[in-house]
Amino acid sequence: MMNPIANMLGLLFISLPSALGAQIPAQKIDAHCQAYSDADLFSGVVLVARNGEVLFKKAYGPADRELEVLVHPGMKFKIGSLSKPFTATLILQLVDEGILSLDDHITDHIPEYSGKGGNLITIEQLLNHTSGIIGSLDPEREAKEERLYHNLAEMACMADTAALCFEPGSGFHYSNFGYQILAYIAERACHIPFDTLLQERIFRPMGMSDTRQYDAVRIEPDLVKGYEYKLLKGYENASFIDPSYAAGAGGLISTVEDLLKFDRGFSQGKMISEELYQKMIRPSEHGPYGLGWEIHQQYMMPVQDTVRITSHSGSINGFGAFMGRVERDGLFVAVLKNFRSDTYIAPSYAPRIGGEIISILYGDTVDLPRKSIAKETGLILGREGTEQAIKEYHRLRDAENEAYTFDESELNMLGIELLLRFNRPEDALKIFELNIEAYPCSYNTYDSYAYVLRSMGDYPNAIRAYREGLKVLEKYPEENQGASIQKDALNALNFISEMEDERISSDGCSD
Repeated sequence: MMNPIANMLGLLFISLPSALGAQIPAQKIDAHCQAYSDADLFSGVVLVARNGEVLFKKAYGPADRELEVLVHPGMKFKIGSLSKPFTATLILQLVDEGILSLDDHITDHIPEYSGKGGNLITIEQLLNHTSGIIGSLDPEREAKEERLYHNLAEMACMADTAALCFEPGSGFHYSNFGYQILAYIAERACHIPFDTLLQERIFRPMGMSDTRQYDAVRIEPDLVKGYEYKLLKGYENASFIDPSYAAGAGGLISTVEDLLKFDRGFSQGKMISEELYQKMIRPSEHGPYGLGWEIHQQYMMPVQDTVRITSHSGSINGFGAFMGRVERDGLFVAVLKNFRSDTYIAPSYAPRIGGEIISILYGDTVDLPRKSIAKETGLILGREGTEQAIKEYHRLRDAENEAYTFDESELNMLGIELLLRFNRPEDALKIFELNIEAYPCSYNTYDSYAYVLRSMGDYPNAIRAYREGLKVLEKYPEENQGASIQKDALNALNFISEMEDERISSDGCSD
């Protein structure tokens, strides 16, 4: 029986003339990525290939916002945790050669290691994040340490005073420090610097001339600038991180073409033995992660079949990255982007874009993104004040309704961030009032408004808002379904009851 996926891919890539076959999915992918770019949710490069042949490669948006330079497809990006598959590959090469064993413990190669479980944690557990080592430092300390130079010996011991998250091998906890320990183990075992090992064993043999450990001092041609989007301020230059702080776990720079060469190295059997490769792409019993790769299954409705996607994502100050492949169909997708957001509003993570591209390749219909009205409103609020932001919201709703997402959740997320992240309850109240005006039949808008009043200690008005919301819930049950709404309504009733009990007690009516 013919494989339905192979049949479908044949329609896209084989049965039609080659130029047209490449054009059909390329048009859909381009439209999707262009919509992300037009919505100010993506700038970077996308590459799609099948069996090593590039089917689609295109750049979007600015590489340097100050100089107004656009991204071109050959530019380099910091790839963050996309570095981990490279570290894992190097380690497995050393296992193939008998220099290391997956059963070796940390202290077998770093005798001075004083962290918890050093004589128990194996190389395999470091590779698949089942070691129990913490993932990162507390935010305040990390903000200081990441700006300083550290050698691998220092990084390997950075978390040595922290308790383990669990007994080694009994759970899953993603750990950057685990991969920095692996990098130092490789360095110690070979008596060669880690970045040199990568060059000699992976980058040079695979012709990856644009991939290396990033050096903040070196002038790096064609390296795009990274940016961070602040909800109330807009774009800013990415905060500085010394690349030594990410070595082994997230310190590489690369291009989409070099990532494709890395992928081809596996498909051609040039990286590691087949036995270790199969182990590499097999998830552990504790999480969807093999030895350096995330592994998950995705059901593709158009072809009525499930495919296994081997992938990894990356994120580092000002950058996001994704590469994924469907091995049995020879598909490869890479997405590199040069900005991150500090808000949960309108996320445009590289793995999300990459996953949607894979869905498009299998004939799935994926909604085109639109501009976020909450993001736009938040920016104007931060720059010009709440009243001007509300005026602009109304103007855009009347004039550009189709260009923006006006879901109820948009303003709700904005109000929550104003309250909880920026401690601006008065502004949050005005945003929730605007949301009540826009969605008067929604219980959630009243509940959020009441929550802000509660946080301000204005209990009488909070009770009034809750009661208005409960009336809406009773009047419009079809518009307010879901377990979360019912839970919020129950909490509101309990709050009202508690406040009334306290009032009765304070009035002395219980005597």
